[in-house]
Amino acid sequence: MKKLIIAAVVAAAVGGAFYANYAATQEVKKVVDQQISALSAQSGVDITYNDISANVFASSMQLSGIKVQSYTGDEMIATIDNIEVTGYEVDAVPPHTGFVMKSFRFSDDFLAQLPENANNKLASASYDVNSSLDYDKDTGSSDFALNVIANQVADVRFNLGFANSTPLMEASMAISKMQNEAQGAELTLEQQLQQQSKMMAAMTQLEPRSINMSIADEGELKAVVDSFLEAQGMSHEQFQQTVAMQLQQAPVSEELAAAITNFVSGLSELTVSASLPEGKTMMEINQQIMALMGQPEELASYINLQASGK
Repeated sequence: MKKLIIAAVVAAAVGGAFYANYAATQEVKKVVDQQISALSAQSGVDITYNDISANVFASSMQLSGIKVQSYTGDEMIATIDNIEVTGYEVDAVPPHTGFVMKSFRFSDDFLAQLPENANNKLASASYDVNSSLDYDKDTGSSDFALNVIANQVADVRFNLGFANSTPLMEASMAISKMQNEAQGAELTLEQQLQQQSKMMAAMTQLEPRSINMSIADEGELKAVVDSFLEAQGMSHEQFQQTVAMQLQQAPVSEELAAAITNFVSGLSELTVSASLPEGKTMMEINQQIMALMGQPEELASYINLQASGK
């Protein structure tokens, strides 16, 4: 008897979870279809997908089998295996949101139309994108991360850390609410100006804390760069000489110049990071950076610049 009761409870739980996910998927589908329709109208391309699913427990949704075609549908432009969004909430800024896109590829027909001097090796690569935003409501700090991988070519990473980001989050939510209420309709000029005003006011209060950037070879980076240089009528040695001449005239620190020089030579990896002064807004930091533009070593010290290349 106990086993039957347990089985019934488990079945009810599984059935309830299935129904909850099904209902969530239907609601998400309405929003996604609305946004895709608006994007298609603005961009002049037709965007479709094969399947959509939502998970209420993980606050996530996934699209698969995505196709980007000409508006008439007679030309394939690109395909995407799947897109997953996690942590998205309509009326709040969650502590973590994520966006993952797997295997973005331009179609053969699209690649065939590129100019002769285009870098086909880079254009024909498969791309993965992974971005995230972590937000601490109690402290107002936030961290944004972006990772773009051109498979077998390069791995590019970009990270930003901010303090006092609550005004920006609140402004973003207000703008998102306004756009949702418009239900795909074009906003009035007054509404657009309101959006811009809110974002500009929030940006002035934002305090940047850290910046990290890196480029790493995934196997074919040198071949891609050399192919690009060849199309420009330049050898790799000539490219190195050109960069060296430009660095002599550029207001950059010795450490950054050495990192760029080494990277241009080896095309293996380049990393650059900065740790910015606390309690300074973006505008205040920009003003100080502009004042130190002619003093590269002092500027590097002010932003705690670190760089390496190979």
